[in-house]
Amino acid sequence: MRWIHRLPRQVVIFVIELYRTWVSPMRLPTCRFEPTCSGYAVEALSRHGFLYGGWLSVVRLLKCGPWHKPGYDPVPERGRRELFTTSERPVTSERSVEESTPSEVRGN
Repeated sequence: MRWIHRLPRQVVIFVIELYRTWVSPMRLPTCRFEPTCSGYAVEALSRHGFLYGGWLSVVRLLKCGPWHKPGYDPVPERGRRELFTTSERPVTSERSVEESTPSEVRGN
C-alpha cells in the first residue's frame, strides 16, 4: 500500500526528469539559481514528499524573476513539521536575578 502513497511524487519526478532530458538541453541555460529549479524540485519532492515538496517547488518557481536575488538556494533540511515544533529550549540560568549579587546584576 505504500506505493499508492508514493505514486503522485514519483509521477511528478518522472515528468520533471522527462523535461530535464528532452526539453532543457534544447534551451539556453537561463536558471538564476543553484541548484537549478528542476533539480530543486526533484530534491524537494524526494526529501519532503508530494505536498510540502511540491509547495517548495512552486515557491521556488515564483522566485524565478527579476524581483528576486539569484544565487545559491538549497532545499531546506527540516520539513514543515520541524519548522513549527522545536526541541530546543532556551538556555536559562539556574540562579534568578533575585539570587544574584548586586555586582552581577550591574554587569561588574
